[in-house]
Amino acid sequence: MFKKIGAVCLCLVLTPATFAGDLPTENDPNSKYRLNYSDMNAVLKSSVLDMGPSTHKRAKKPRKSTSSRMILANQMPSRLEGNRVMFDKFEDAQVEYLKGMRDDLLAIPAQVPIEKLSKDEQLAYWFNLHNAIVLAKIAEEYPITKLEPLFDPEKSDAFYQQKLFDLSGTMISLKDIQDHVVENWDDPLVIYGFYMGAVGTPNVRTAAYTGATVFEDLKSNAIDYVNSVRGTQVWKKKQLRVATYYERMAAQFPNFEDDVMKHVRQYSKPGFLAKIDGVNEVSARIEDWHIADLYNGNMAQVGGSLAGNSSDALGIQIISGLPDHVLELLRYRDEKNADTKREGKVDVEEVVGGR
Repeated sequence: MFKKIGAVCLCLVLTPATFAGDLPTENDPNSKYRLNYSDMNAVLKSSVLDMGPSTHKRAKKPRKSTSSRMILANQMPSRLEGNRVMFDKFEDAQVEYLKGMRDDLLAIPAQVPIEKLSKDEQLAYWFNLHNAIVLAKIAEEYPITKLEPLFDPEKSDAFYQQKLFDLSGTMISLKDIQDHVVENWDDPLVIYGFYMGAVGTPNVRTAAYTGATVFEDLKSNAIDYVNSVRGTQVWKKKQLRVATYYERMAAQFPNFEDDVMKHVRQYSKPGFLAKIDGVNEVSARIEDWHIADLYNGNMAQVGGSLAGNSSDALGIQIISGLPDHVLELLRYRDEKNADTKREGKVDVEEVVGGR
């Protein structure tokens, strides 16, 4: 799927540094150091399927397979949303590569102290480190369907809480990285940089974060999330229901209902902004911890009633043998792209069968 093209590299190299105590908060606004994430870009480009923006419409419940009483699909109304990582294509060599990429990122402070980076460069680094850790963990656990146990903030033995990663002599966890970013960057946009592998969490992007574009990319993720079923829903025309993810990041929303409402309005598209005009009640009740892959962690080859080794009216090449829920997800993506008159067509056989 992808091959190693070199460790994360630096434009300049400094002497090793070690940390003591909390993660560093100092930065150099005049720094000329830039981190190169070419290996992470190669991974994301080759394994992330861009699903395009949400239609902000609740998905109907999936039907049972035509050849089975089983429902393998995610049944949540948000189940067709969010970019997908094709973990089903990862073999042992790719999983080990992801672990190596994670370790390369952990080794960066031994080459250049974090304090020597600009604040935006630091932010991109923390996101990429966090997301590489998550990618490696999910790839190692795959196939898996529900990711909530990995990220449970209430359980000390959850992967999210465990200090398993050596950052220049300091053992850190995913929680440490998230807390550090949320507490030291006074901008709600930062909550959208954490990839957590689930449909109901912010999008994984098709390229690594960089200091030069980090806030542009975060804004794109914010617009995608706010204008999606997994992020927001209007309930009985009087209540704005939002993802429990916002509660998880409540440090950015100290006056929770007012701050979240203001934030949602800021990044709402015009159509949704009109729907929430006059709505002031906010309730964090939406969540979807199903894995954001193609198969929902279910690799059984059942159904496939839409398959037929032929092109449909959109010119999409369909192959036989795929589960119904995979076909539905891919068709949703391509019909949505056709509706928005995007250039190019997707060959499903190519997406599922290889690069």
